[in-house]
Formats: sequence, structure tokens, C-alpha cells
Amino acid sequence: MGLSWGIYAWPMAPRIHSAVIVVSDQEAALAFYTGVLGWEKREDNQMSPDYRFLVVAPPGHTTGICLGPEHIHGRSAPGFDSPRDSDLYLTTDDLRADYERWSAAGVRFDEEPAPMPWGGLGARFVDPFGNRFFITGGA
Repeated sequence: MGLSWGIYAWPMAPRIHSAVIVVSDQEAALAFYTGVLGWEKREDNQMSPDYRFLVVAPPGHTTGICLGPEHIHGRSAPGFDSPRDSDLYLTTDDLRADYERWSAAGVRFDEEPAPMPWGGLGARFVDPFGNRFFITGGA
């Protein structure tokens, strides 16, 4: 039997490249995600004179976050004083250690890591542009 090329079968499954969060300053966002959170810059391409395609990701991960400029995505970054859920959920092996390290570096958490109904811990943090993330993990 050969491969089915119908709508439900793929020779190679597609992968998620990135999700977008809107930021008001790409250079400051890059400094936060790489310098404070310790993530890696994965792509940095000048697509046109006013559009820079910039992607960061945690070390060892293939799916990234595109640090999207406001004028390209047609909306403003939420703002640090009025954060909005990014609807992006992160996992880590040791949330308590990440919480301690990131808090010491000035990352704003909405709460300390707390037990989750499914086990493990969970917490929410906000980037300097008001994008709120939920992070869960052990320890």
C-alpha cells in the first residue's frame, strides 16, 4: 500500500514555526527575551524597509515567538500597565528555579508559582510590552 495523499495524510507533517506577540520596540524585546529570559535569536530578517521579521525561542526548541511590530500586525502592544493574555503557554522542567532567576532579573509575575489541578506548578508573567504568559512545570 502506498501513501494516501488525501486531506488527512501528509508525507511529512507540517510543523508550527512561530506564534506572534506584538511589541512596541523590537530591539528592546530582543534584549528582554535573549538577555533576561535566556532565549535565542532564531531569525532576524529585514523583509522590507519598515518590516523586520524577528523570532526568538527557548534554547533547544524549534517553535519560536515572532516579536511582531505594531504597524505590521495592525494593533498595539498591550502595555505593561494593562497586560493582555498572549494565549501562549510555556512549560519548564523547574518552574520554581525559573521563577527565582527571572524575578531576580526584574520579570514581573502576577503570582508566585502555585499548585495546579493536574499536578506541578503554574504562574503568569508579563513581558515589558504587556504580553502575559502562563508557564507551568515541576519542582
